[in-house]
Amino acid sequence: MRAKHWRTWHSAKRWCTGVLGLVILFMAWLYSYSGPIAMQRLQYSPYLLDNQGELMHVLLAKDERYRFQTTKSDVDGHYLNLLLAYEDQRFYQHHGIDWWAMIRALSQLLNKGYVVSGGSTLTMQTIRLLEPKSRTLWHKIDQMRKAIALERRYTKDEILAFYLSLAPFGSNIESVQMASRVWFGKWAKDLTPAEAALLVALPQSPERRRPDRFLQAAVNARNRVLERALSKGVISKQYLSTAGLSNIPTRWHKLPKLAPHLLWKRTLQNNTTAKTTLNSHWQARISTIAKATTLTKDINMAILLVESKTGNVLSYIGSQKYLDFANYGAVNYVDAVRSPGSTLKPFIYALAESESYIHFNTLINDSVTQIGGYQPLNMSKKNYGEVTISEALQRSLNIPAVKVLHRYGPAKFKAKLAQIGVPLRKGSGLPIALGGAGVTLWELVKLYNSLANEGNILPLKTAPNEISALPGKQLLTQSSTAQINWILSHNLGGKNRLHGAYKTQDLVYKTGTGPGGSDAIAIGTNGKYTVGVWIGSHDGSHQTGNTGYQTAVPVLNRVFDQLPKGKIKVLQPKKPPTALTRFDQHDGKLKVQYPIEGSIIARKNNAARVPVVFKTVSYPVVVKINNNQLIMLYRASDFIEFDKPGGYTLSFVDGQGNSANLALFVE
Repeated sequence: MRAKHWRTWHSAKRWCTGVLGLVILFMAWLYSYSGPIAMQRLQYSPYLLDNQGELMHVLLAKDERYRFQTTKSDVDGHYLNLLLAYEDQRFYQHHGIDWWAMIRALSQLLNKGYVVSGGSTLTMQTIRLLEPKSRTLWHKIDQMRKAIALERRYTKDEILAFYLSLAPFGSNIESVQMASRVWFGKWAKDLTPAEAALLVALPQSPERRRPDRFLQAAVNARNRVLERALSKGVISKQYLSTAGLSNIPTRWHKLPKLAPHLLWKRTLQNNTTAKTTLNSHWQARISTIAKATTLTKDINMAILLVESKTGNVLSYIGSQKYLDFANYGAVNYVDAVRSPGSTLKPFIYALAESESYIHFNTLINDSVTQIGGYQPLNMSKKNYGEVTISEALQRSLNIPAVKVLHRYGPAKFKAKLAQIGVPLRKGSGLPIALGGAGVTLWELVKLYNSLANEGNILPLKTAPNEISALPGKQLLTQSSTAQINWILSHNLGGKNRLHGAYKTQDLVYKTGTGPGGSDAIAIGTNGKYTVGVWIGSHDGSHQTGNTGYQTAVPVLNRVFDQLPKGKIKVLQPKKPPTALTRFDQHDGKLKVQYPIEGSIIARKNNAARVPVVFKTVSYPVVVKINNNQLIMLYRASDFIEFDKPGGYTLSFVDGQGNSANLALFVE
């Protein structure tokens, strides 16, 4: 008998030892996991905030979910207390698995025959959110292994942030921060106790507890969270009573969609900056103006509003309607390279005036002109004879602008603009005076914004503290800027009028029309704000009747009607000095007989020596080559030497001030 008992005890001992060994092996296996944990789902919705921190626009994350990255500091303290009380009270004590909770859950299951409470920790739930899998025993064990590994690799607050960022709340809404926006229209930092309790309850069964579909289920789930918190001493009875009286939302709060083009621009540049200089109020109002504008088929538009003194962009309208795909609404026309039309003319004149090529009251002959084979025509196909530079700019005459650019130098003008971050693309030479080169609305607004800043170019920015590759530079003198402002604020519509709309402030503005109406532009500033409007075809095709005057100015008018008044420095041009009384006074008196206009000169021994023969001349003669190199001719036997092939523009001024110009080509 004793032998039998001894054998039974010995068998039991061996069995216990075997079980213990298996347990030890299992635990060692459980705690030894060092493999990968999928983190791919930690991707978030790009979004923008306005200059007051208000949400402006949200896009889907790459996996088609609306999800905000959420950390412990982003949520209300009530929420965290309720979450830990309901889901994992010993979160900060365990190492991924709460064994007491596991034993309790197993005991309740064996005793009751059904699941009373779960044993999953927040860390295990985070693994399930990172690696969604079916609920099998093996996957549960896999969660436990990876939960322990996750605890070794990350801090508690980092793991909590993973959970807060991935928790599901119905449909494609994930993360506490996004759920707070969708269900309550506020940030998670501002949740009330009742709202916090609902967001604790929803992830347990997000579709069956959605308050917009199953209101009573949502109410019951919220109340269970509050009751458990009361039983654990986390909240008081008064807290429970107050929270239980709060209504539960039955519909989503619509996510704002105010700045799609800017957000997509940043997203495609992998720029995750959410803060902007935009103002939701102005963005919404100007977007309304854009959508209310009647446009013909195949025409779209863009509007840019800038705070003049800071360069902060307050409104960024990339097209009339982003979702109008039939009319290419997704194209960002603010950044599209288009013809500027006549909008560069004020800067041609202002730069020429600042370097004493002209005065704004210099008389210039608006007559048929041909320069190097290029013959510009006025838009009206008429000529107006002798006019001042001011009048030529107010009438936006083409011939005077080309004449002045020819004397100033198109290459020099183009280089000046490139230096301040306004490159003229796909064009050169004299045609750039009339829009024969590409530029963006963004660049034009930056250019015109200098008129509100005494000629200083400020970088435009859409993000606070944005660092520009090109800091502010002085483009025009203060005097030239103030005189241009006077000219452009006293257009043919009358003083303080923007083509007929009465204004009680000086409005400096200019229009431009691209070839065949492909582009219509109006840009203006009142000293406080600068506004640019572009209306045109998406592909550069001709559009009859689409001019800056007819289509863009009325929109510019409506925008300025909404804006507070500003003040800008203006200075009426005075009488010009005698030497600058007439632009053409010396033209024609100095005759160049050789070389003739358009000559092609061949080089010999890598150089071309070109003598210059005048009909009548008073030496010495100053020669400006391509508007950047000066040489002197002291006698008839002197020559000009060209050591490089290419086109050359020559300007001559003799000892009596008579001038002549010609262009030639060296092979």
